[in-house]
Amino acid sequence: MKTVTLKELYGKDHLHELLDSSDHQQLTHGFEFKLINNELFEGKLMKYHDDMVTVSFQEWKLHQPFFLRVDHKFPMIKVQFEIEGNSNFESVNNKSIVIPGNHYQFINIPKTNGYIAYNSSRKVLDIHIEEDYLFDLLKTQGYSEKHLREHFLLKNYTFYREATVINEHQKKLIDELLNHRYQSEFAKQFIRTKALELIITVFAGSNNQLNAVKWSQNDIEIMLNIKSYLDEHFHEELHLKTLTRKFGINEYKLKNAFKDLFDDTVFSYIRKQKLKRAKYLLLNSDLEIKEIAFLTGFKYSHHFSKVYFDHYHIKPQEFRIQHSS
Repeated sequence: MKTVTLKELYGKDHLHELLDSSDHQQLTHGFEFKLINNELFEGKLMKYHDDMVTVSFQEWKLHQPFFLRVDHKFPMIKVQFEIEGNSNFESVNNKSIVIPGNHYQFINIPKTNGYIAYNSSRKVLDIHIEEDYLFDLLKTQGYSEKHLREHFLLKNYTFYREATVINEHQKKLIDELLNHRYQSEFAKQFIRTKALELIITVFAGSNNQLNAVKWSQNDIEIMLNIKSYLDEHFHEELHLKTLTRKFGINEYKLKNAFKDLFDDTVFSYIRKQKLKRAKYLLLNSDLEIKEIAFLTGFKYSHHFSKVYFDHYHIKPQEFRIQHSS
């Protein structure tokens, strides 16, 4: 599949330039509106921006599948409602965010650096919000700022482990936001209000999750450091004893805190990082399977192929052939 940059797609180097700029073609019901037509898709972009929130809606008719190369230096905090189609983001450090059609995810990324695969026509609503304003909003709903900050520190890619189905109430709010008939300043107020209502629905019922962090701040920071270390050294031969010595933590706390905080065991997480990196190399290099196996920490290519198949339900070579066109 072809890989393009944001500038090639929209004429802007960075996402904030695209969303904050006012060079769109017309203003309709509070939204700036722009038609898009290129070799990859045709469609429209609607966006609203103020100091609190940025709302963007895109509707594409895809001409051909493609990868979008993204490299944003600024934090991204948003709710993404993938109304139709799908979005599959893979970062350069092997983190992934998959959002199927009719699903949403709350995304919190300090710096976005990776690729998004688009393989179908889509409709997507994104609501971006500043962190401080989000915390102020959620505190009005009874959330503790301490628990919010602890949870956001941990869930620094996605709030939920998997994307969540868009419910009927959210569909109604989305329809009201996108299809209202108001004009001028009242239209802007209406868009902002509906966007904030949608954000609140995303966090509704998650109080137990937010208040469930039982480890100390020091434990959390150690676990985050260990996780970052694994992201960089997953291809090396790693042992629990090595990690406990390096980070000054006992094995019981390492195993249990890591599982509690990241919903995964240490070695399962390492294996997934190996496989994500292998998948990236299969897509973006001409290396042989045995070379990819070695670079991602597998001693034998046949063992790598088995583990890859068990996880992705396709053999590495078949995956490469399938995505080579």
